[in-house]
Amino acid sequence: MRFLDILTLFLLANFSDGQRIGSLMRPVHYDLAFLPIISGGAPRLCGHVFIDLEPTTTTNLVTLHGADITIIDVSVEQVFLVGKFNSSNNNKDRFLQLEDLCFSGLFELVNEAHTVIQEEPEKQQLNIILKETLIKGKRYRLGLFYFAKVNDDSRGFFRANYRNDHTSCCIQGWFGGTQMEPSSARKVLPCFDEPEFKTTYNISIGHDKAMTALSNMPETDTRPMENTRDWRWTSFSRSPPMPTYLLALFVTDYEKVERIYKVCNNRTVKMRFWGRPNQLPHLKQSIDVVPDMLHYMEKYVGQPFTLPKIDFIAAPTQLDFEAMENWGLILFRENRLFFKEGIDSEGDRFQVVQTMAHELAHQFFGNLVTCDWWSDIAFYEGMCGIFEIELTKHAMPNLTFRAEMSQVSAIRSAMKIEEHIQAASVIREVEKIEDTEMMFDPITYNKGSGLLLMLRNFVGHDHFRNAVVTFMERYQFQSVNSQKFMEILDEEVHRNREFGRGMNVTKIMNSWTTQDAYPIVRCTRMSDGRRIRLSQLPHPVLRNITTDEHANRLWWIPISMTDASRPDFSQQGNYPRVWLTPERPTLEIPYFPPASRHHGQETGEEENTWILLNGEFSGYTRVLYDDRNWRLISRQLVLNHTVIPQVTRAQLIDDAFTLALAELMDYQVVLELIEYLTMVNDEFVRSTAQFHLRWMKERTRQNGSLAELFDDYMEKLKFERMDIEESNENNNLIRSGGFDPFDSAGCLQWSEGVCVDKIFRLFQAQMDDNISPEGKRVMTENLERNWCLVMRYGGKDEWKWAWRMSLNDVWASQRSKILSAMSCSQDHGRLKQLLSRVFHPTIQQASRDSLVMIEKMADNPLARPMVLNFIKTNWERLGRHFKRSGDNLKLLTSASKYLSTPEELNEMSQFVADLEKRDKKLDRSVTAGILDDIRANIRWAEKHSEQVYSVLEARRVTGRTKKIGPLKRE
Repeated sequence: MRFLDILTLFLLANFSDGQRIGSLMRPVHYDLAFLPIISGGAPRLCGHVFIDLEPTTTTNLVTLHGADITIIDVSVEQVFLVGKFNSSNNNKDRFLQLEDLCFSGLFELVNEAHTVIQEEPEKQQLNIILKETLIKGKRYRLGLFYFAKVNDDSRGFFRANYRNDHTSCCIQGWFGGTQMEPSSARKVLPCFDEPEFKTTYNISIGHDKAMTALSNMPETDTRPMENTRDWRWTSFSRSPPMPTYLLALFVTDYEKVERIYKVCNNRTVKMRFWGRPNQLPHLKQSIDVVPDMLHYMEKYVGQPFTLPKIDFIAAPTQLDFEAMENWGLILFRENRLFFKEGIDSEGDRFQVVQTMAHELAHQFFGNLVTCDWWSDIAFYEGMCGIFEIELTKHAMPNLTFRAEMSQVSAIRSAMKIEEHIQAASVIREVEKIEDTEMMFDPITYNKGSGLLLMLRNFVGHDHFRNAVVTFMERYQFQSVNSQKFMEILDEEVHRNREFGRGMNVTKIMNSWTTQDAYPIVRCTRMSDGRRIRLSQLPHPVLRNITTDEHANRLWWIPISMTDASRPDFSQQGNYPRVWLTPERPTLEIPYFPPASRHHGQETGEEENTWILLNGEFSGYTRVLYDDRNWRLISRQLVLNHTVIPQVTRAQLIDDAFTLALAELMDYQVVLELIEYLTMVNDEFVRSTAQFHLRWMKERTRQNGSLAELFDDYMEKLKFERMDIEESNENNNLIRSGGFDPFDSAGCLQWSEGVCVDKIFRLFQAQMDDNISPEGKRVMTENLERNWCLVMRYGGKDEWKWAWRMSLNDVWASQRSKILSAMSCSQDHGRLKQLLSRVFHPTIQQASRDSLVMIEKMADNPLARPMVLNFIKTNWERLGRHFKRSGDNLKLLTSASKYLSTPEELNEMSQFVADLEKRDKKLDRSVTAGILDDIRANIRWAEKHSEQVYSVLEARRVTGRTKKIGPLKRE
């Protein structure tokens, strides 16, 4: 016994440095009796869990995760017959004891199999020292009675109340549910809360008979409690092996719509969609797409959906996430499950479909096969990022263009983050709980997806799919890291000796996943006109990288190529023709061979033929061409922009502005590239250019004449009108984002391509409640933009009406748009009133509404100083309001992104220094990035303002290009 005590102390010390639980025990099965009391002023959670476990070493120490959990009693017994209890009364007795514990507060200690329970709050761990020694290789059943907390935020087990409509029997309803990912299962039950521990579960939930209990698996029986009137126990069938973060426990008084789906092996799956009675009609969009999406996934991965049922439910509270993929019981934010015709826009419809696609993809990537640790979560989220687009296009082909634009925007957002010095790698070290939370960022989701798209492009779609099928078959119900997939892919490509010769997928992808940043590929024509020189360098924006660091920062880069003589942006065309590698970072190749004349191309014509690399985002890079090639591309866009697909056009313009910001390109060349936008309709590309032009304008706002030039130039960009043949002006507004700004007939005032006075007439009709159905569609489809114009140019009446609308019982997505639009006001008093909502005692604004509203206000130059002052003055108070760590810093980043004077830098530096003294857990990488951004803004304004002024002034004088001929070599 003394030896074991010494061993216990040694083991406790051995695991004291990290926050992972170690490998002393292997959990095999959980049997959970769960009794939450969610109504009233004294919510509580009582539970009993049997954990079947197998020691990997002989010990009397069991370490579990537990946060805000109080253990009342411990039992332990050896399991001689797997799946059976040694004592026949164990199961029945624990339900009776739980009823007594939760309803009367009485509990009789009967086991006391422990000597000490040591809590380690910093690690969120419980060390239980047992009286009995557990022998390696045998199986034991550990029993724990415990108390836990019912939370009001969406972590662990949370509750929410809501008001029912007039058709319901009760004015107020209650909802209880779980959000476990990444590390909140430990707030619900003592457990092994790490994704590598996949076990089976038996669940029983106690609840009021007026409510329904839901879990991952179907109900097996419901029985009344023995000592508590009007309460029941509902039990569920045993689950397949899954990690704790996917465990789902819900109680609700919702009603359901039910459908039957036949999986690919002819088994049927029950699909249930839950909501309040007035919400059920708005489930049609979700119900319509699920069967097609599930069938697509089953067919692609070669595995049927595993469970006998799948539930879809939305919480009546503004979750700080969009959805959670719990296996068989997916949780949504309300505006990501319900779509209300006539209220929600086509953009809202797309987000409902896209979110559903992502969560259904997770039923396979993440649920059927799971990551073994959070450091590798980007692989699973990245796979779901790919399939959310594929599934959306499959289920709703009319949304294909919007899906592709969403994918491009996501990849660009990750690259923007990586242009900062503190950007993290995709696979990174995760040791602490805070590290786990920080993994769920745009690098994980968007770069993870972008890298897997690149991987699929260079190995080929067929090889990629074959590897997915093998991966799913080989590792289903297991937890593995992404290296297993890369190894399978290596096996797959090497089956084709010619194709896979010399390719090491694991080595290639490690160069992308284990280091931060991304490469720029430089493409330069040689003096002979036929050869090109390719080289790679890391992106330099905001970086102070030494020569040695530059030398070590190299990638395996697949390079696809096409040109004006034979443009090919197909899957085959996006396959790499050459590679840059760490061993060969620079390469010279013949691009235009002499044989080209036999294909109808005259000798010397190559000089006027553009070359294009990385089309359709086939690689996670930006491309820097020589000035002549940029001008050839600009010429092509003016002559016929449709030769280059829209995704690639947006990519070219985003690359050019970003490379100019990095001082690798001249702004003269960049503005030539977007010149065609003054002559043709190209909505998505125009929005890309406007994003960068606004960025430049804001950073030079101290220069009034330059700001005026920016306004003049941006007004020249032509706005889209998709259906020219349709005469209905309302349809043009809906489909295009605005009328032609150069056609001012019948319009007195234009703003960003939209006729302001026509929008005002529609808004007035809304206020008077006599708007036509067509007019209502116009205002709904672009609500935020249209209302923004009204708030910017309107008066008190329009503001008061918008304020009342924001307080009405409207959809959460609609309220968010209204608040964002109200932030466009140019009245100081109104903006101040808008900020007052955050802490208003009667409004009780949701934290997500506050976050969206303040971020939008930070984009308004008039509101920006007010927002900064508000954030600084109310830092701690805002932290309590948001609850989620990082939201304060997110707001500060948004509010400071346009600061560009030395005085503003000094003021922010002092505030950040004070913050870092007060808060030791503050993410220093974010605060350092804020200050680096301001310094970069100052440098940019000092260095480029004069040049940009000259270029814009010249364009105002000369006007837009009328005709363009062959380029002459300079």
